[in-house]
Amino acid sequence: MASSARIAAAVPALALLLLGSPALADGLRFAVYGDMPYSESEQDFLAGEAAGRIAGDDGIAFVVALGDLGRPEGFARNAATEVRGGTTSCTDEWQVAQRALWRDGFRKPVFLTPGDNDWTDCDAERVPHPVSELARLDALRRIHFAVPPASVDAKWHYRAQPGQPENALWSTGGVQFATIHVVGTANGRRGIELDDRDLALALADARDAANLAWIAEAFRTARAGRAGAVVIAMQADPFTPDRDKAPTGAEQRLGRCLERPAFAPVCRELALQALAYPGPVLLVHGDTTAACLETITSADGRPLFWRLNAWGDFTLPLDIAVVEVDPANPHAPFRVSGLAGGRAIPETCRY
Repeated sequence: MASSARIAAAVPALALLLLGSPALADGLRFAVYGDMPYSESEQDFLAGEAAGRIAGDDGIAFVVALGDLGRPEGFARNAATEVRGGTTSCTDEWQVAQRALWRDGFRKPVFLTPGDNDWTDCDAERVPHPVSELARLDALRRIHFAVPPASVDAKWHYRAQPGQPENALWSTGGVQFATIHVVGTANGRRGIELDDRDLALALADARDAANLAWIAEAFRTARAGRAGAVVIAMQADPFTPDRDKAPTGAEQRLGRCLERPAFAPVCRELALQALAYPGPVLLVHGDTTAACLETITSADGRPLFWRLNAWGDFTLPLDIAVVEVDPANPHAPFRVSGLAGGRAIPETCRY
């Protein structure tokens, strides 16, 4: 398995000088959340306070939703906190309701990347009425990705990846954005209960190949447009330590990901591309509770990219991250605060 040191040596440092001065973002701000709503109070927060603040803030250009738009039936930690009506993330009705919330409440473009709760977990043994995970993926693509996000500006040059429409590219404010479809459950390779296992694994491999191509395309597009920064969003947290191992320190994050077969290709490609890119790079993800913003470095300590683990997953008090991008600030190109309370986010991720 490649180490982060080998990655750092793989791309000449002179590549940083070949692309010229990037265009700068001018106070670009966007909101991001995931792993929500898991409860009635979270649904009320999204439809009430969060929607009001997002719709009422002209400075928030759009929202990134990191998937896990609810919990499959049977996954609730406390039955008393279940969303009213008993709907779950594994039904068309629930997914359509979230899309309606974005349209009628947020009133901003919402760029979604799916989560495991939205499809790969829908066939789990503890789900009272399990359904095919591949059928749920087809449903997500039909509900959320058949057309571009509502009210997206034509100047943002939005486009979806052929064959994998949940992967998107768009640019605004001198920043290149992309979503890639990377979920928990070993990125769709674990817990395959109702579908043909060989088919599901082949489709997982195909998604990985598409994700790697899309990361490369995002950076190619960023260079062509002289973007000042690149932001890539996905659902899964690839840095989570194994439950039977001691938590890894920040300096070991990249090595941790490179040890995990399900996520290593994405981390490797992102590190290589970020090393060769002249501007700052941010990976945004959800899937774990420890909201944080920290720098991912190579084994020799060179910064490669930042990663934001957004609020969600029963984090209290409820909040949504607001990210401001300033590529001209070499020390803090990405500043994160809370939508509801203006909370600062921890600069070290703890597990």
